Amino acid sequence: MAFRILSLAISFFFVLISCGQPEIANPCDLNSKAFFRNLILKNFAGDSSAYCKVDLSFSLSGTIFGLTTSGMVLKTITGTEVSIPAGSTRFSIPISLGVGARYTLSISSQPETIVCLVHTGWEGVVPNGISDIKIVCHSTVAKRVYGQSGSFISNGFGLSADFLYTPYQALADGNGLFVSDFGNNRVLYYPGTGTTASFVYGQLDFSSALVGTSTTEINRPRGLIKDKQGLYITDANNNRALYFEGTNSFSTRVYGQLDFVSAAPNQGGATASNTLATPYGMTRDANGLYIVDQGNNRVLYYNDGSILPTRVYGQNDFLSNNTGSTATSLVSPEGVSVSSEGVYIADTGNNRVLFYLGTSTIATRVYGQPDFVSNVANNGTIGSGTLNSPKAVLAFGGDLWIVDSFNNRVLLFSGTSTTASKVFGQNGSFVSSTSNATATTFFQPQGISVDQDGIYIVDTDNNRVLVF
Repeated sequence: MAFRILSLAISFFFVLISCGQPEIANPCDLNSKAFFRNLILKNFAGDSSAYCKVDLSFSLSGTIFGLTTSGMVLKTITGTEVSIPAGSTRFSIPISLGVGARYTLSISSQPETIVCLVHTGWEGVVPNGISDIKIVCHSTVAKRVYGQSGSFISNGFGLSADFLYTPYQALADGNGLFVSDFGNNRVLYYPGTGTTASFVYGQLDFSSALVGTSTTEINRPRGLIKDKQGLYITDANNNRALYFEGTNSFSTRVYGQLDFVSAAPNQGGATASNTLATPYGMTRDANGLYIVDQGNNRVLYYNDGSILPTRVYGQNDFLSNNTGSTATSLVSPEGVSVSSEGVYIADTGNNRVLFYLGTSTIATRVYGQPDFVSNVANNGTIGSGTLNSPKAVLAFGGDLWIVDSFNNRVLLFSGTSTTASKVFGQNGSFVSSTSNATATTFFQPQGISVDQDGIYIVDTDNNRVLVF
């Protein structure tokens, strides 16, 4: 075995030095057999750098849907910017990177009256996946409404398969929509683009709103996230999170409590690694689950297969629940999202959103405040870089969405900019915060989700979900 490894190492060494030998076939030639043989050896050796460090010209290309009103500007990881005119349905941008290098594509300048998102292929590895990128442009006027029987100007609440009562979060999974109907103590599922729910979690039927603590009952649900096997729900007033396998209406796993009948915050005692207090938002990465433990001023990360967290944001340990305004502290957080770059947390009580690089628990970027110690709402004056009680956050397509609840708006931040490039809910104005019930306005929105069909914004105090 040792001889085989040594042999491969020697072979890999000669692969590397052969890249610089002009008298033999160039193994960096994409058309040569040597290229593929040597690329395999490189991967076997655990080398993730660009192959042979040779710059090769490729094109990031794909399709565009709905770029109708004005053009936009696309930007690659190398800094190249290309203007795409209105009416374009395809694009192709040259990019010079070594084979195996990571690429990203972002929209650095949005169209004037619509918003465009890179729905698929915004990041990847050269040359795989760089020819099927999909950009979809959405109107800032809602095209569909849930909870109001099709009306964009009503905001009543009710208890049926067609109504909602202070919904908190939405989760679009490409096949339908889940909504945590907070005031009715249930989670509804809407198939396809239908606005009448076909399935309910937490209640026996669509006309009940009871509370309880069992495998089938919910008391004020908030956060939602899915994996390939089922649905996770934060059961806020029962101080727990539940997991529902498949399409079962009964839960098979509980976080934050020792059993399915207990409901006391922190299990009736002090903060610990196995407790929760009014959990809010949640999300997942490839390996585990994030739960916003709002009452303990922290966010917990659980590896798959475990109900005990392995990482904590906002506290120095699993036994503390302190507050503060620093790069390592949180006050009443409510939302969390992850990207390939790191973790975003809506630090609601500090009127900001924090970004944590990789798995670090020390924030390196702040949205809504000029520094890591300021926490005044709107930093004194509302604008495109301020926040007032942000409730939810969503990393999508290389961009960041923040639900800026008390400003009655949702902001889009392009790339890593901390100044918003688009605003929903205020008819294009970054300095107004009015509330209303129309196809373009909100009243204290709380949640957001995105799929190929649209942008879903939970307009909580209007008792509805709007789709753009």
